[in-house]
Amino acid sequence: MPTKKFDPKLQSAKLPKDPRAVKLIEHYVELGRFGEIDPLGLPSEPRYLVTYMNSQTAGRIRSATVVSVTNMSRTINRVFVSFFKGFQDNSAPVGVAAFAIPPDFTVDFGSRTLPGEITVVNALPNPELVFDEGRAIVSSMWPEIGVSARVIYTRGEGDAEIMAMTDSKIVVFGKQNIGD
Repeated sequence: MPTKKFDPKLQSAKLPKDPRAVKLIEHYVELGRFGEIDPLGLPSEPRYLVTYMNSQTAGRIRSATVVSVTNMSRTINRVFVSFFKGFQDNSAPVGVAAFAIPPDFTVDFGSRTLPGEITVVNALPNPELVFDEGRAIVSSMWPEIGVSARVIYTRGEGDAEIMAMTDSKIVVFGKQNIGD
């Protein structure tokens, strides 16, 4: 029995325009298997370390980190991105974003909101990170995920102009970096 009703008013840059893809999302939403989730109390295991995260809004140059995760498992995968300051251990993240991702879907986890013209952020920590630098840990219920991450540097109120974009190194959690 459906638990949620799909709201067609949500049509935005965050949703696909292809009618088949919209129907699939509508189905997952109605079943309660798609969307942001509460990160507390769900089992997951750390899978990847994003070696650099930066999220700033106070200076002339602003930044935000976006971690893209593709679910390659054959079932819904609950994925969590935990953001940590550089001089802290892994016991107290400054923010956590969580999302239930259907098979073959890709979701962008952001440290803070960015304009849709830059990238659509699907999951955010609460509160959003505005003065943080450090790392992120990607955890999931199932191991079959693909991960990429980038830091986007902008300037201007509302991130009006992109200055640069850098890829962050992704390392299997608990393993060494092999120098590539």
